[in-house]
Amino acid sequence: MAASLTSSWEPGTEILSLDSSVLSTNSEDSPQLAKDVDYAEAILKAWLSDADERTAKQTSTCSHIEYKCNNKDETSLYGCIYRRSQIIENNESSVPGLILFHTGAGPQDMFLRWKADSLVNDKELFPNGCVVLIADIIGDREGWAWSDRTRYDTVRKSILIPDVNGERNELKCRVQAAIDTLSAQPGVDAGQIAALGFCMGGHPILELARMNVPSVKVLVTYHGVFDGVDRLSHVSGIDNKSSNSDDEVSTSKPNVLVCTGEDDPFVGKQDLALATVMFNDIGCNCRVMEFEKTRHGFTNPAQDYNPSDAFAFNEDSYSKSWSATRNLLKEAFQPNE
Repeated sequence: MAASLTSSWEPGTEILSLDSSVLSTNSEDSPQLAKDVDYAEAILKAWLSDADERTAKQTSTCSHIEYKCNNKDETSLYGCIYRRSQIIENNESSVPGLILFHTGAGPQDMFLRWKADSLVNDKELFPNGCVVLIADIIGDREGWAWSDRTRYDTVRKSILIPDVNGERNELKCRVQAAIDTLSAQPGVDAGQIAALGFCMGGHPILELARMNVPSVKVLVTYHGVFDGVDRLSHVSGIDNKSSNSDDEVSTSKPNVLVCTGEDDPFVGKQDLALATVMFNDIGCNCRVMEFEKTRHGFTNPAQDYNPSDAFAFNEDSYSKSWSATRNLLKEAFQPNE
């Protein structure tokens, strides 16, 4: 079933003009985009600083989008599309597409809006622009994941716990829906896709690698969790009968970057090791960056207001991981430069 835009195109930075109290509450007109006022103010500050550092006046545009999962229930998913304003009407342009997979806070997270706006306006990385889909894994239109953790835990388990065959078909279905939705957007080069996952977003990144989607060139996780990886079925890229040589196998697989903190209690050492082995067994070129004195959520400045000691923003680790991400994306989408 085709995806449909559920709002008109609006400035991607419109959030920056809203009060933090508005962003941290749900209303009939807009979802809740922040846990609380402190969270909203931390992201607003970081986003404004990022926008001020841009070398030229650049703007993005965004629209909410509803799309369907191709399962028996045709589950509705609620994402957001970001693109550079200058290419909104230029359907002939062929630009890369990027998917952002959310944390346990769900898809209605202003942190992801900030990252999407930053990516589409990165002219050094994407001279002709790119299109970003903030994907939805849990079916959250209003931002209920911020407050209804019982519902979140129930949905999470239904998606992430493998079946008796070691497969996660519900997760796979939702990941495929994101790929199909982004690929169908005007101007997107459906053969040039990348995906970045934060926290819970580590699971769809691993599943994407297991799905062997040829159009996906880059996969990155930040404080990505891989709980339950030991129960997944084995997938090997070496047995790909459609390829004629080892070189063809290696070049058809995405490059993977796993960015994690040594002091992250949610990323077990065994889970990380097993996920890394799985990425490599599939045939991906997997690199792990493990940062010292770094806890969960290190990419998000709002985590400094998290009362749990398990979370903290780490500017140095964030900067290094984002720089490595940009280098990987540049290698994939600007190979001749």
